[in-house]
Amino acid sequence: MTTVLSHGPLQTDVPDIRPTLQGSVGTATRVSLVAAGAAAGAGLALVATPSATTALTTAVIGAGLVTSLAANWSTCGMSVAGVVAAPKQVNRKGSSTPVRRLGWHALGSVTTGAVTGALIGALGAAMSGYVPIGWALGVWAVVAVAYGLHELGAVRMPTPMRRQQLPRHLRRTMAPWKVSLIFGAIIGPGFLIFIRSSAYYLLALGVMASGSPALGAALFTVVSLGRCMPSLAAIVHTKRGGSMPGFLSIMCVVDRRVQSVTGAALIALGAFAAAALI
Repeated sequence: MTTVLSHGPLQTDVPDIRPTLQGSVGTATRVSLVAAGAAAGAGLALVATPSATTALTTAVIGAGLVTSLAANWSTCGMSVAGVVAAPKQVNRKGSSTPVRRLGWHALGSVTTGAVTGALIGALGAAMSGYVPIGWALGVWAVVAVAYGLHELGAVRMPTPMRRQQLPRHLRRTMAPWKVSLIFGAIIGPGFLIFIRSSAYYLLALGVMASGSPALGAALFTVVSLGRCMPSLAAIVHTKRGGSMPGFLSIMCVVDRRVQSVTGAALIALGAFAAAALI
């Protein structure tokens, strides 16, 4: 049985813990998600009749929101949750609490994420005028649908990325709050480690097509804050008496369902962008 991932199989992708896409979401359900996503996106565009510029901005914002949710369920995200939420060992330096470590992590992520988004938008602004907005929207729509099908396991798309995980040795050599800050700074740009969700490609491509540094900074900030959610959820889970292993197991099970919803959302955004050109 072949499983389509947003990244290559990792040593931590244990089948008994992290189920396959096909085992978590049935074929009929995934087909229904494709149809529902396409119908919802196209229908909205036909009712709203947005201009190409408005449609592109709307689609990119949608991609940013999807990325902020879908990019969390990864080995790196779980590693961060362990650093931020787990009780600090008595022999470790510093006196931080989980909530303070979460704040440091968010600061690092937002700082580098916002700068990355602004730079991508600025690059697009420098290239503006070379590609008509209609063509940019059309290409974005096709890519969105293709990666939506990729997330749903229907096709396989290229997933270029830096296949590097967070430096685990820092957890043994630095104070937890510093590790939280550095991990956030590394995760913020989105491409310095594994890219967990295809939505990131659509976000970066859309920000570049929009040519707006402000929009890029804002959306990457939203993504950075969204990627703090596993750590926040882990803090809440442990404060209620739950264990970190139990939390990580839950997240692995949720992963495939999130992946399927992501696929449907990307198809909906692609259909919206395509229908806006009619």
